[in-house]
Amino acid sequence: MATPNPMIEKIKFNTQDLISRFRADCKGVAALEFALIAPIMIMLFVGTLEVSAAVSVNRKVSRISSVVGDLVTQSTDLSSSDISNIMDVSTDIMKPYNNAVKIRITGIKIESGTAKVKKSCNQGWTSLAEGSVYAVPAAIKIDDTFLIAARVQTSYQPMVGWARYSESAGISFDSTSVTMDEEIFLRPRVGSEVNFVC
Repeated sequence: MATPNPMIEKIKFNTQDLISRFRADCKGVAALEFALIAPIMIMLFVGTLEVSAAVSVNRKVSRISSVVGDLVTQSTDLSSSDISNIMDVSTDIMKPYNNAVKIRITGIKIESGTAKVKKSCNQGWTSLAEGSVYAVPAAIKIDDTFLIAARVQTSYQPMVGWARYSESAGISFDSTSVTMDEEIFLRPRVGSEVNFVC
């Protein structure tokens, strides 16, 4: 029977000792766990910021549409300065965001089942031609009635970007802006129509 080699026995003992000490030693476990979890937590944090900011801007766009439409329908006659002041309210509603906002106020007359533009005022958009057909939901398209359509649009530019994954590039951030659009239809509160000048 061969005698054991003292050098191999020493290496074997040191290896077993090292493994048993490694199993028993808990130093650095928290740092390792943090290194594994931190990137995921940072992505969740940034994602939460992006989504909440986008939702906030979207709610502000809806609010502008509602306020503009509501202010227009409270009168029977509006001057160009009245319309300008109503459109300028968008700047105050959008705070603290400074997104450029497009606004279109359209007076729509519905006759013989067709909704046509009677008057249109715009901020940042091209004007609609008087007499052109306007798309109105069937539920509110009632003959011999008048509607005010308040349409608002803006673009939301993310602060960091939207995270995306592809096999070729891995995780990347896309800072493409998102267009947010809202339109509301309201009937005049006073009288049968609202006359306004741009």
